[in-house]
Amino acid sequence: MSKREERELALAKAEANWRGANEDVSKAQADRAAANARWDKVVADRRKADTDRRRPGTVFDHAFPDRRKPGNDRRSPDAAIAALSQAVADRHKAYADRGKAEADWEQAESRLRAAGIEREKALAALNELDHAENKR
Repeated sequence: MSKREERELALAKAEANWRGANEDVSKAQADRAAANARWDKVVADRRKADTDRRRPGTVFDHAFPDRRKPGNDRRSPDAAIAALSQAVADRHKAYADRGKAEADWEQAESRLRAAGIEREKALAALNELDHAENKR
């Protein structure tokens, strides 16, 4: 194989790697946007939640009713606590997913930069060979 064929092959491989890295970045950006949307939804739901501890009149602010009287609310106050726990767990998962999406995007960006550098090197080597052949 001649020098030209080797360099053209290297350039083709570098461009294929660059295109693949570019697609990975696009996918990572889409995943990142979806994770941010899920995070925004969890935060918005948290603001609207009835189980917010800071609101007066929630389960944490009053005594438990006597279950023996027929007019009292017989529902378990643990349901509000369970809902709050679920909201906290959902928020934690959304936050973790958002962090993972950010990390994946950063890795895809670094692979794209590395593939771009390799592509530029292969293109420069091929251009140098073209220039040397034209001088002869």
